[in-house]
Parts: sequence; structure tokens; C-alpha cells
Amino acid sequence: MKYLVQFCVIMVFVALGELLEYLIPLPIAGSIYGLVLLFLALVTGLVKLSWVSDVADWFHNIMGLFFVAPAVAIINIWGDIADVWWRLVLLLVLTYLISMIMTGVTAQALIKDKKAQEDK
Repeated sequence: MKYLVQFCVIMVFVALGELLEYLIPLPIAGSIYGLVLLFLALVTGLVKLSWVSDVADWFHNIMGLFFVAPAVAIINIWGDIADVWWRLVLLLVLTYLISMIMTGVTAQALIKDKKAQEDK
């Protein structure tokens, strides 16, 4: 029952994100709205981490399954991208590196800020 409740809490934020995508005329996916709303709810304490942590861990553990469909889609369109595949790989590597660097810089800044707040 605990897992069902946690799943439902997450799905509420997914539904709210989809609703915002419908209501707000911006090119932002509903899943992004949902993630931002869930993040804000966790930060503000509106939702406790324990209310979603077990199901979130489970989703994290099976995340690889969500990449099967895109991999199959690439196989289906290989004829269209065969001559530019190296550009796509280069773009993926560059964006991956930029994401990792930005994540590291952000994490270091947050840790530094937290330590500064604890020292006060």
C-alpha cells in the first residue's frame, strides 16, 4: 500500500505538469513542469521526501528500460541519419560533458553555500 500511495503522489505531479503544459502556451514539456512542481513541493516541505523516496528509487533503478524505445527508433531511422551520425555523436558527447560540468559546478556551489550557512 505504501508504494501505491507514493506512486500516486508522483502521478499527481505528473498530471499537474501535463495540465500546465496544456494551459501555458510555452514549448515546455509537461514532464518538466511536473518535475519542477515536485521539486518545489519537496523544497518547501509541502511533500515529505519519505512520501516518494521508495518509488523514486525504484524508478531510478529501472530507468534504463525507458531508453529501449528511443534505441529502436534510431534503428528505424538509420537510413536517414547514416551520413550525419558522427555529428550526432559529437553533439551528444559535448552536451553530456557540458551537463556534467554544470552539475558539478552547481553541486559544489550548493555544498559551499550550505557550509557557509552552517558556519553562521
